[in-house]
Amino acid sequence: MPGSLREQLKPRIREHGFWVSVIEQALGHYGVGLAQSSLAYNLTNGIRPDAPFIEQANCNLVWTEASRLADDDLFGLRLQRLFSPTVFNLLNLSASTCGSVTAALGHLIRFFPVISSQVRLELQRDADRSWLLIIPVGKPHAQQLEAMLGYLGHLLRQLDPTSDGLLTGATLRRPDLDLELCRRLLGCDEVHLGEMYGLAMPQALLDKPLPSADAFIATRLTDTLQDMLASLPSHDLVEQVKRRVQLLLGSGDISVERIAGPMNISPRHLRRKLSQEGTSYEQLVDEVRRETAMRMIGEGQLSLTSIAYELGFLDPSSFTRAFRRWTNMSPTSFRQQVAESSTDR
Repeated sequence: MPGSLREQLKPRIREHGFWVSVIEQALGHYGVGLAQSSLAYNLTNGIRPDAPFIEQANCNLVWTEASRLADDDLFGLRLQRLFSPTVFNLLNLSASTCGSVTAALGHLIRFFPVISSQVRLELQRDADRSWLLIIPVGKPHAQQLEAMLGYLGHLLRQLDPTSDGLLTGATLRRPDLDLELCRRLLGCDEVHLGEMYGLAMPQALLDKPLPSADAFIATRLTDTLQDMLASLPSHDLVEQVKRRVQLLLGSGDISVERIAGPMNISPRHLRRKLSQEGTSYEQLVDEVRRETAMRMIGEGQLSLTSIAYELGFLDPSSFTRAFRRWTNMSPTSFRQQVAESSTDR
């Protein structure tokens, strides 16, 4: 396949349009606005308030102009002190209702796509500490990555009301920064330059129960975030179908008709489009069930019987057979393996 055609077939990376409003609100604290930059104005004037996404390249230009207008090289990192978007407040509140820090981090990783499509989060555990890593998707602007670092640092501090020291350090990739100022902005003991963007936490605190835990509220906020995740516009058909399947898990009806209807296409056309993508509806349902099963077993909050019904299986034995097909082990053995792995760390 020619290189130019291959590039055209790659899914375009876009960022949530609300980040433009976040940047605009923050610039107000500097007494400036995007309208003072003809470039930024032309890039953003047409997308507000209707379009939900902005192209990554355009988003990067907006960040460049915002940093210039503010005359602040740490504009992104300072953003969490200037303006907090509603959707981040929702995710913050939802994470705080989880039973433990580990569960809150898993919740955050799972639902972070409602915040940004330019990064994904990953939890990496070492012997004595863990890292919440910010993994770029495509080539997002350094200011955006630092904004994520700042907002996530703020969230970790919110999960630590007794000041036990949940957030101990951070790493950034951008050179020539005032690391002492970065440390003060993030509110942690150490900041280093490295090959990644991430926040460090003591391993011993990850199993700490959260005093703000509330199972009743957690369930309802999770339902809201799951619906938001499934409803996000997607230019990737496969990802869009998987989101819809995730939303319908446990409903007892995850038929292709229920997926195709809200997408305004016929089930036959949906199957044909998926075939062109090299997959099928049944295969995607299987993938979503497998990914969700492994996540839920790893979280350890539900019994295996409850997980089976949450995934839409008619009975636990059907779930066990499917899980053996996915992993060559039973759900019980997998849960034991996860528990032993956590003990070893």
